[in-house]
Amino acid sequence: MQPKLLIKGSIDRILALLKALIVCDFPVTIQVDDSEQIRSAVLSSKMCHNLSIQIADKPELNNFDALLYLPDIEFYNPKLTDANQIAEDMRPEIDNLRNVINDCVSNGFRGKIVINAPHDEIFAYFAAGFSGLDNQNIIGVGTLPQEMLLKNELLRNFDVSADDINVNVLGLNTNNLVAWSRVYIGPATLLSYLADDSNNYSSDIIGQVQQVIDDPDVVTNQMIQSKALIRLLISMYEGQSLICSVVSVDKEKDELKLDMSPKLINRNGAAQAIRLQLSEDEQKKLNQDLGWANEIITAVINGGKDASKN
Repeated sequence: MQPKLLIKGSIDRILALLKALIVCDFPVTIQVDDSEQIRSAVLSSKMCHNLSIQIADKPELNNFDALLYLPDIEFYNPKLTDANQIAEDMRPEIDNLRNVINDCVSNGFRGKIVINAPHDEIFAYFAAGFSGLDNQNIIGVGTLPQEMLLKNELLRNFDVSADDINVNVLGLNTNNLVAWSRVYIGPATLLSYLADDSNNYSSDIIGQVQQVIDDPDVVTNQMIQSKALIRLLISMYEGQSLICSVVSVDKEKDELKLDMSPKLINRNGAAQAIRLQLSEDEQKKLNQDLGWANEIITAVINGGKDASKN
């Protein structure tokens, strides 16, 4: 039986994902809240053999596999770094998240929660607290879109098969870190490959590719984000497991803790963390990102007091 998903959040973002799912006829049953725009997508889905889109009518949710939460992203300003202000701008959407989760859980929902938004690490942290679900069932899409972009850019430049390229984009989706020391072209690292005098490629490739995935529009591009979500769904429900840098939450001594390391994603959710051996500079940058995210979380909890980016 194909998985059943509930989608909540911004109508515009839900429609973008539904359109992508309709085009690829993804084998899943979707329930969404009623609206005029949604009815158009329901009609379009009649052309699909595998995909089913249904209007939600306050059903019992105990048989749903996942909730996809796509909040309104008007709060996002890529130039803003002050944790207090980011927390203040995000707070209405965090409140909406609480209301959605409370409503779903009260109707029997016990599935996975997948969140896609700028600063999805903040949403994931609070989703874990609001829901009380197992930590491996809370997943933020994280830097998977940037990871997919990076791989595609390298494929274009090196003209090899997808199986020959292994990449890791760490950190936050709003401030990513490419672990260039962990990028492989076949058996060799990209850095060693470019350093070889016999190769025909310029080291400028790194800067050019970095510029593409650093584009702040990547975080809000609905097609890019939808394609990443679909890849995540494939790994969770189509038996094609994936190792990628999603956001998850751990619990230590009853305290929630963000985990932004790569994860093995399969039918069990974020099944296993993969600890990478990073360079000293890479680890330092990753720690700074994590510290900034924790400052934003603290600012949300404290009403925006006493938190700022270092």
